[in-house]
Amino acid sequence: MAALLSRFCSSRSAAAALLRGRGGLSASPSLRCSTEEQRYLSSGLVGLPGEGGWQSPPSPTSLDKVVKLETFAGQTKEYIAKTWLKFHEDEREGRVGWVLSRSEFKQLQQNAQESPIFVVPLEKPEGYVTLVLQWQMQHPQSKLGLLTTLEEFQKDSLSANSHLTLTHYTELARKDLVLVRGDVASAKLINAFEARMLTKRVYEHYLDPEKYARWVKTFNHASRQFDFKAYIKELGFLA
Repeated sequence: MAALLSRFCSSRSAAAALLRGRGGLSASPSLRCSTEEQRYLSSGLVGLPGEGGWQSPPSPTSLDKVVKLETFAGQTKEYIAKTWLKFHEDEREGRVGWVLSRSEFKQLQQNAQESPIFVVPLEKPEGYVTLVLQWQMQHPQSKLGLLTTLEEFQKDSLSANSHLTLTHYTELARKDLVLVRGDVASAKLINAFEARMLTKRVYEHYLDPEKYARWVKTFNHASRQFDFKAYIKELGFLA
């Protein structure tokens, strides 16, 4: 956990370098890990202390609390994946579904441990909102991806709300399936369509070797080389 904490705090320095004006973003005071945060992280608890989704996942972290596992007994991975995605099609529920293979999830864990934080812009008619992604993948039961706004993260990372939480279920990994549920906490900020797009963008950048190396790893480990304007230009919109 000490190594993970060190990487987490290091990633805050990377974020700080970016937020102090690189790529046209507004200035930030300090994103160093506080003493309280270090104690909390070293305790092995999931999430950061505070209110909202950073502290408590919005969906159960055990798959048998979401579906009856016997429903999938004897079924092919294709059937399970199709059923899971179909179950999360209704945008009125404020949830989205995603499916990863076992090898993809293993790669995601490795990359999330190496680079636990990233910025994910969300297009809006008037421009875009910059979201901060943080991974909490080390806890045995809870494997989460949390997205809050840059503004909230700058103001107080300890009490920031997760507006989109990605919960990973590994119970069916033997079938080469890891099921993902994305929960939207703030429909006015992120609607279900946008949540699906954000989810796709998150996994693309953490699972595509070229995008991961160019953007995510650079952001976490070589922040001075991270070009935010080039990043959002590649996404298809400009600052």
